[in-house]
Amino acid sequence: MRPLIGVFAHAPRTLEFFAVQTCPETYLMALENAGADPVILPVYDSDETLRRYVQMCDGFVLPGGIDVNPLTYGEDPHPLLQGNRLDFDECELHLIRLILETKKPLLGICRGCQILNVAFGGTLYQDIVSMREGAQLHSQTELTPGATSHRIKIEPGSILEELYGSEMRVNSFHHQAVKDLGNGLKATARAYDGIIEAYEAVDYPFVLGVQWHPEQETNADRTAILPIFKRFVEAC
Repeated sequence: MRPLIGVFAHAPRTLEFFAVQTCPETYLMALENAGADPVILPVYDSDETLRRYVQMCDGFVLPGGIDVNPLTYGEDPHPLLQGNRLDFDECELHLIRLILETKKPLLGICRGCQILNVAFGGTLYQDIVSMREGAQLHSQTELTPGATSHRIKIEPGSILEELYGSEMRVNSFHHQAVKDLGNGLKATARAYDGIIEAYEAVDYPFVLGVQWHPEQETNADRTAILPIFKRFVEAC
């Protein structure tokens, strides 16, 4: 039976007079092609509903989105902090912690990588350029969909090395990033300026956070089977 994968709804954005929770199609395509059945999970303040999500799904994907509010990791806002929703962050963190109790697989992408780190007790750079001396550009300028932006170095013995080898090129759409890793996490890839680009959990069956967007590699005819998603689905 194909595993059922819960994809957290994309963090809310305002559309005219109301906020929407959405999910880019590329996440769903990537999971379907890898052998899973995805379902979009709206995130809101209902412990009973969140627990039902956890019971129902075999694994979870945390997608990209708006900035993570720094109050979630004990800091005040930097002047260059961008749009965020503290209430959404707090509900999402609650859902992540419920999932962690079950040991079900988790894949965090971009913002998902960041808030998953916060759930493990980590912190973030609220704005890389102003807070990290010598940082390279992490906000994509290449306009071709799925195009790569910079290189990353991959640690030996990691999931990413198994899939890609010791180095790869990635796209890059973020101005926030992992600063201090959460408890039980280890960095498995870095950009050449030292920014953490991926991590895994040491004592957990499958937790993978990646700072880029592997789902954007999905091709136009919907047939691409992406290594990260295939490996994640196998874990589920």
